[in-house]
Amino acid sequence: MPIMEALNEFKRNRLVPFDVPGHKRGKGNPELTEFLGERCMTLDVNSMKPLDNLCHPVSVIKEAEELAADAFGAKQAFFMVNGTTSAVQTMVLSACKKGEKIILPRNVHRSVINAMILGGAIPVYVNPETNHEIGISLGMTLSAVAKAIQENPDAKAILVNNPTYYGVCS
Repeated sequence: MPIMEALNEFKRNRLVPFDVPGHKRGKGNPELTEFLGERCMTLDVNSMKPLDNLCHPVSVIKEAEELAADAFGAKQAFFMVNGTTSAVQTMVLSACKKGEKIILPRNVHRSVINAMILGGAIPVYVNPETNHEIGISLGMTLSAVAKAIQENPDAKAILVNNPTYYGVCS
């Protein structure tokens, strides 16, 4: 919990920020502080040296990303702002250039479609299985993904909805 430890240390030092956010650790917006709680507001601060910088992490954020990668069994993990949409778009636009293929389930979020349009990636759709008993889409099967890879060896990336919008893990 390197980020939380750094935030608590920052709070103990009682520094007064002269930048964003404008609520000034809760002092400038008592209604919001009452709603979210003092603990939340006192820890809502902008990135500064003791707290690292998400755009170029070198200390506590970098350490937390390394811990996350280890926990997820990934080579790297990146923390994002602006929600899943920006993370998905970053992945697609980073992995695929104009005219390059990406293998993905047919039931992707519109952020994926938007990223493919913006970057010019070519979709290779894999239809997910369906549970007809409860009427929901499941994840892509391993055999369907393997077939898509075999038929499209030039694909640059594979995107997996995990979990799906119905909570199904691929």
